[in-house]
Amino acid sequence: MTRSPTYWSRRISGSKPAVWLVKHVVAPVDRQLLRLTGGRVSISARRSRSVLVLTTTGRRTGAPRTTPVFYLRDGARLVICNVNPGFERTNPWVLNLRRTPVAQVQIGSDVSTYRAREATAPELERLWPRLVTIWPAYQAHFERSGERTVFVLGRE
Repeated sequence: MTRSPTYWSRRISGSKPAVWLVKHVVAPVDRQLLRLTGGRVSISARRSRSVLVLTTTGRRTGAPRTTPVFYLRDGARLVICNVNPGFERTNPWVLNLRRTPVAQVQIGSDVSTYRAREATAPELERLWPRLVTIWPAYQAHFERSGERTVFVLGRE
């Protein structure tokens, strides 16, 4: 039986080694590349997905915490997602946004302040297929853990 490229992308990107690689290698390198190039160069971004640089306020330290995150545009708003793969703790940026929903967002060289809120059930139904198109591993992680967080960001 021949498997589709989407099947393999979901299967590989949803694995423990791939999650570790993204968390410990790809994200830190991408964060530095995006900073150094004013958002012009990213190893994660490609035609089907875009990356923004999200800076939240640390819920314990109050210090700025920066991470690259895939996003999609929904009119004037931005949508970001985190899906727990089932074998890790909730991503810190999710917890930080829940505590302090105001964040800095850099897209390219544009830096703006946004207010985050969790997506409503009707928004999730409409946005989820688009998010899975950006990163197929979202679906694999969600099937494994049943946990997902989708934020809608609006400019302050």
